[in-house]
Amino acid sequence: MAYTLEQIYAALGTVENGGAMVADLQNALQNTRNEAARYRTDRNKVLDALGLRDDGNVEQSLGNLANTLNVIRQIGDPGKVGTQITDLQKSLKDLTDKYNESQKKAQEEHDRRVRTSVRSKLLSALTQGKAVKPEEIVKMFSGSVTMKDDDTAVMKSGDKELSLEDGVAAWLKANPWAVKNDVQTGAGGGSGSGAGGHKYSMEDLKKMSREQINEHWGEISKGLNEGAEK
Repeated sequence: MAYTLEQIYAALGTVENGGAMVADLQNALQNTRNEAARYRTDRNKVLDALGLRDDGNVEQSLGNLANTLNVIRQIGDPGKVGTQITDLQKSLKDLTDKYNESQKKAQEEHDRRVRTSVRSKLLSALTQGKAVKPEEIVKMFSGSVTMKDDDTAVMKSGDKELSLEDGVAAWLKANPWAVKNDVQTGAGGGSGSGAGGHKYSMEDLKKMSREQINEHWGEISKGLNEGAEK
């Protein structure tokens, strides 16, 4: 004959210290229930992590777990799976680093070719425009010329975008001090950079205003032409 908890509690209540026994029994039962609940919670966490929980169907969960282990065994030694994954991650990082490094070198080489091409085109345009010391003036255009995808060089002029050649021509027109003076004067004509004259260098011009340049243009042009001929 099986007794219910209520019957057991009632029987214990009739004996000496029965109340204390009932309390101890209830505590023991509650601890057992709590332990079982913790076990179920921990078990479900593991099954959820493995994707094997199936509405409390233990047999189904065990079957899914067995199938998963079989798949892992077919892949390789389960003890080596972690090491294999680590090796794959390292290989992927090495390949990624090599790719990034090659991309960086390719970009640096591209930028170098662009700079060389822009400088060459600028020197050509300045020389055609009869600029004084093109090698020095070309430095003034640093950052103002860009190369498009079709290798066309363009120059910013305010809000406008001009071809490199048109941009250089417009700049030379606006800065006559930078253009060689091809007018030949007689032996006794004009002011010069001879006795009593001042020779202006490119560094002098950088410090002068446009008004000062225009005021002394006769001396400036002759001085620069003499420097270009040397």
